[in-house]
Amino acid sequence: MLLTAYITVVVAAGGVALWGAGAPDPTVGALAILFWLLANLLGEVLWLPAPQGRGYLSMANAANFATLLILPMSEAVLITALAGLIADLVFRRRKWFQGAFNFAACALTVAAASSVFSRAGGSSANIEGLLSPLNAVPLLLAGVTYFLVNTWVVSGVVALEARQSVWHVWRTSFAFSYELVGAVVLKLLGYLFAILFLTWGYMSAFLAVIATYFVRDAYIRYVSQNEPPAPEVRAPDERAA
Repeated sequence: MLLTAYITVVVAAGGVALWGAGAPDPTVGALAILFWLLANLLGEVLWLPAPQGRGYLSMANAANFATLLILPMSEAVLITALAGLIADLVFRRRKWFQGAFNFAACALTVAAASSVFSRAGGSSANIEGLLSPLNAVPLLLAGVTYFLVNTWVVSGVVALEARQSVWHVWRTSFAFSYELVGAVVLKLLGYLFAILFLTWGYMSAFLAVIATYFVRDAYIRYVSQNEPPAPEVRAPDERAA
């Protein structure tokens, strides 16, 4: 009952966030919308394993962050949430209410991070503005907001389903070193994507794919090298039989 109510509240809040983002910006062309939709969709199907089976990191976080830096809030919220919904229903074959929850969670997360970035004085209208030292604080606040909103919303539904405290779920699933390192890396990667887009335009997709491949491979190697060795299982002594 509580789980259903929580999902309903999150979905409703996601709808409010989508509505509050405002009307679509007519200056954003169809090509830009398609480009960022495909970029986020690609990120949704690329996952990074966390150590000891403690969940996954989605490369979509990087694409989401780049999208909210480049596009107006209305387009950023809709595109990122829609990409997640398509991935859930088409590729991951999740149930409709799971897709609706993730759609709403993404809408809330991107809307909050985009709003914080703009209200903190962030600028991404051109490459000079995006690279300005004055953008450091807005970028940091947007990244922290994205991480906190996304992880706490997800922790809520996991806690209710597992009947555990939200704090325990958040601390053990998201607030440990590997997850935090991964979250920082993905935000930096999203920032790099935004820089590449403002520098090279749509041709930046090739460089972004290359960067994604190397970052993903490096993180997987990092996790595997720091995994504790599996306990050695000794065969039973035949003489004991």
